[in-house]
Amino acid sequence: MAARKAGSERLGAFSDGVIAVIITIMVLELKAPHDASVAALMALWPTFASYALSYLFVGVVWVNHHHLLRYAESADHLVIWSNLVFLFFVSLIPFFTSYMAENRMNSFTTALYAVNFLLITLAFHLFQWAITRQLAEEAELTRMARAATYRNWIALLLYALAIPAAFLHPAVSLALILVVAFLYFIPNSVKRAA
Repeated sequence: MAARKAGSERLGAFSDGVIAVIITIMVLELKAPHDASVAALMALWPTFASYALSYLFVGVVWVNHHHLLRYAESADHLVIWSNLVFLFFVSLIPFFTSYMAENRMNSFTTALYAVNFLLITLAFHLFQWAITRQLAEEAELTRMARAATYRNWIALLLYALAIPAAFLHPAVSLALILVVAFLYFIPNSVKRAA
């Protein structure tokens, strides 16, 4: 009996579950202050800011992951393992978000935060390659894959700059990270003929 090609539906469902848990862990890190005052809330601004940026990034990750899986012809070993590597680095976002917020976005923790995003982008690049290598030689799909690869290289450059920028000023590093989030806000797509 010949084995059938595994579709990407189960891989997508598993990834959706992991990303949902990541968001849940992040929100559980938001602790209400014991003091019922505006000053107590304002003291938590690093926690809220890092949570908001991380939530935006996890949302962008999910949108792009979901979009990319639509092009997978099968969930072969390379697609599955590259997805697991990608999800591993995404799963570290709650830790680095908490670490950065706890240390009031200092240079070192912000640099580590940027390193994690660099690793996520490298893993996404691998995952994207694992899927796009399956694509038929359609000109539109090839153009989409090339544009997506170009965008990944820009993101890697910006994250590489965000790491030392954290030591210049953490806000500069976080601004670069935010730029990359907006770079991926709308996934690359293809207009296929009906």
